[in-house]
Amino acid sequence: MENKRTNTIRRSNGQFLTTLFFRILPAQILTMLFSAVNSMADGLIGTNFLGQEAVSAIGLFAPVQLILVAVSTTLMTSSSVLCARYMGRGNAGKTKGVFSLNITLTLIITSLAALISFLFSKPIAGILGASPVNLEQVSGYVLGMGIGIIPLILGQQFVCFLSLEGQNRRSFIASSVMVLVNISMDYLLAVVLKMGVMGLAAATSLGNWAYMIIAGSFFLTKKASLKYSFGSINRKEIGTMLSVGFPNALLSLLNAFRSGIFNKTLAAYDPTMMSIAAFSPYTISYMLFQSVVQGTAGAGRMMIGISNGEEDRRSLTLIMKTLLTRGLAIVLAAAALEFVLAGPITGLYYSDKTSPIYLMTMKGLRIGTAVLILQGVGSIFSNYFQSIGRMKAVNVMSVLEGIAVMGLFALLLVPKIGIDGIWTALLVGYTVVALCGPVYAILYRKRMTKNMTEWAALPEDFGAADDERIDIGIMDLDDAINTSRYVQEFLLSRNVDEKRANYSALALEELSTRIVKECFPLDKKKNSIEVRVVHKDDDIILSLKDDCVPFNMEERANLVKTQDDPEMGLGLRVIRGITKKAEYQLALGLNVFTMTI
Repeated sequence: MENKRTNTIRRSNGQFLTTLFFRILPAQILTMLFSAVNSMADGLIGTNFLGQEAVSAIGLFAPVQLILVAVSTTLMTSSSVLCARYMGRGNAGKTKGVFSLNITLTLIITSLAALISFLFSKPIAGILGASPVNLEQVSGYVLGMGIGIIPLILGQQFVCFLSLEGQNRRSFIASSVMVLVNISMDYLLAVVLKMGVMGLAAATSLGNWAYMIIAGSFFLTKKASLKYSFGSINRKEIGTMLSVGFPNALLSLLNAFRSGIFNKTLAAYDPTMMSIAAFSPYTISYMLFQSVVQGTAGAGRMMIGISNGEEDRRSLTLIMKTLLTRGLAIVLAAAALEFVLAGPITGLYYSDKTSPIYLMTMKGLRIGTAVLILQGVGSIFSNYFQSIGRMKAVNVMSVLEGIAVMGLFALLLVPKIGIDGIWTALLVGYTVVALCGPVYAILYRKRMTKNMTEWAALPEDFGAADDERIDIGIMDLDDAINTSRYVQEFLLSRNVDEKRANYSALALEELSTRIVKECFPLDKKKNSIEVRVVHKDDDIILSLKDDCVPFNMEERANLVKTQDDPEMGLGLRVIRGITKKAEYQLALGLNVFTMTI
């Protein structure tokens, strides 16, 4: 093999990660957005056909909704972080075990929650603050929503795993059908059949069932790499899941408590319930735009989890740079849209533009634009810290966001300035949360941070140093051949013996050329391969990620089999004796090959 460096090597510039981010982002946003649309549809039907009491009933249910969110996000976030981490390490068995554990725990918890809602709907309504006037309405809403607890939370888990499988289109279809079922049934059940608020909740629950069935049915097909297996469950992972997901549970529970404080202080300040009737549309409408924040942070969390599992310092830094530039740009666009649409959205609930309730609601939405931007910064850092295991930092941020700042300010300000105290509390609280990430990085480094690597707050010995790795992009056959030559030279410069260097380069060339020839033509888009070669502790790690159409797991694994195979190319056959591990993993729709030599 020729030991000559060429001038045609495509050094990786991070574009592969940016492209991946924008590929998975839409599904993450739309999943959250459609859930918000569901809530908004209930509010609009309630306002326009059932009266202000119906909107108040939906608003009073918010703490229960947040508790359900706490359960769902704890399971969903911890599972996605662990699965991404194990995918990064190439451990398919543990990934399957986490998936199976998640589904088992979800079924147990949601079945219990549904049973409680059926048996104790009226006591729950009383605890939520229902008055004798609307006790029956709130109780009916609790019953109707109870029908959909199991499919809602289980469906959300399935959608999370669909993202890891690269099945974003199915996620979109499931969410779309959920919204269509809910909106079409809202009017039929609540107005035509005169079921009132309970009809709104039942319509939402029917949509949840359609959502779960469409999302979950994929995991019964041969295409799914994640299969349920009770025997693969490692019970010790329960503790790990709870530890990783605890900040999300804590935040959601504290948000529920904070929501209760907001409602009770507003009710005490304004017995007419007008302030709550203004705050409820704000909360529902804000969810529409908040979906951009949650989707951006969620997409980053999965990518960060995989790179953390790979101990890929460079990728972690590039992902954070993408999130804090392009990700925040998308959040800024959503905030601008919220500001522009504040008036029209308020008009959907309250048509009289001179009424106090209209002015209060629109003012809240306008202030919400600043809240959205601040929340975006805080969520990016919080999800990042969670993915790399900085749980103390995440827990502190959860407490600050949940109640420590906003709850206190609400208690102090609402009795004096009414609902304006809520808007002030949100602004101050999310300003504190947004500052947590930068402050943590400064405290971790014990100096002002200078670049994105230092903002990432990674240990000095994390992953491979810059001189221990190379990152190269492959777009065609010429790139594949030139890359193998460059890799050989890199390994020889690291004092790797010539035989291992030659075999490693040969295996890399054969793998990459087979992908270009056999996989690139399978779809109409422009494909690429991201190659990472690491030489550390005398191990050579070859990693290839391609964005081609995912194959069946076993079929793709055949490309890196280490057994004798007459069809296998020379590069793969000669390396058989010195390969320590060869793995194929499907992660976020990417085909990932990893070989340790």
